[in-house]
Amino acid sequence: MDVREKLVKLQKSRKRRMPINDSSELSEIQQPETNLEDVDENYEATLVKFEQGVTNLGNVALWHAGYRYTIHKNGWWRCTNRDCQAKAKVEKKGDQFIGTPGKREHNHPPAIQKKRVEEIRNKLKSGLMPVLTEVRSNIQDEVYFSLGSDQALQ
Repeated sequence: MDVREKLVKLQKSRKRRMPINDSSELSEIQQPETNLEDVDENYEATLVKFEQGVTNLGNVALWHAGYRYTIHKNGWWRCTNRDCQAKAKVEKKGDQFIGTPGKREHNHPPAIQKKRVEEIRNKLKSGLMPVLTEVRSNIQDEVYFSLGSDQALQ
């Protein structure tokens, strides 16, 4: 049997939905569908303060209740766990980030230890540059040129 014939046969055998009769009992039970994007945009909650952090690439990351967010689009920030659909609407007011968590909940536990690891990593990176300049000042010119850039030492 040809593949095309099988597809035609499958399409004909598919069940079609019947239009719901307004007088049926099912119409009273069914709830109208809601678009989740509209729910997220219209969701109102109390304002919370987000703590500022830094990503590995040097971009801004936000922390709240052990969850980390990165910028998504138009003021929306997304959880950095890619399996999680939690978002937050955040605005920068002065030097603080204030906003509301989105309607969708996180599907994973908070990672409080990651924030501390991120702080230590950034502290080590910032403390590394004076050490590199000190090393470069104490070496001969030939060695200095063969080293290349500061990135090669890291």
